[in-house]
Amino acid sequence: MRFANLTTLVSITCVMLCLTLAAGVASAADNQTLTPEEQAFLNRAMSDDASQIAMAQMALKKSTNPKVIALANTIIQERTALDTQLAQVLTTSGDMQNKAKPADNDATLTSLQSLNGDAFDKTFAGLLVRDHYQIISAYESMKANCTHAGLQSIAHDAVPALQGNLTVALDVLRSEDWNPSAHSLTAVESHGAKVPAYWEPISIVAAPW
Repeated sequence: MRFANLTTLVSITCVMLCLTLAAGVASAADNQTLTPEEQAFLNRAMSDDASQIAMAQMALKKSTNPKVIALANTIIQERTALDTQLAQVLTTSGDMQNKAKPADNDATLTSLQSLNGDAFDKTFAGLLVRDHYQIISAYESMKANCTHAGLQSIAHDAVPALQGNLTVALDVLRSEDWNPSAHSLTAVESHGAKVPAYWEPISIVAAPW
């Protein structure tokens, strides 16, 4: 009987010790500082979240396409949650900075606002495809090279959702009765070059991102 009680006491002690050590490890991970590369990624990722949410909110107001509306709702929900996680990394790392927000007069949003119907839906989808190819590549790089445990975990979990949204956007863009040459929208990339906001599906797949 005493042996059984001793065994139980030892087991409980071991469990409590493991929980204490795990909490210590988690606390240490939360207090990790960010490398310059990780900080740059966070700024870029949070700026991308803000831009995607702004476009999705516009899509809810302008589109009547069920696929576009569903995609816009998904992006708003997922990117809002993702942005909260990224902001938490900044808070716990002690590297809080003002995150970038899309300007109210952003050229891409202004041009998108001028479109309606199928032209809006396809251009919106094309912008999502462009942006998702770029940001997924950044997240994949962070998964492979990140030293911050919390940020690496977020990047690992975010990629499948981003890839799912990319698939839906491609499906919208590749739907029938679409003539890319009938509409035109120019977007300004971060390096200042003007590029088409959408392309033929085959060109999207072949684009060197």
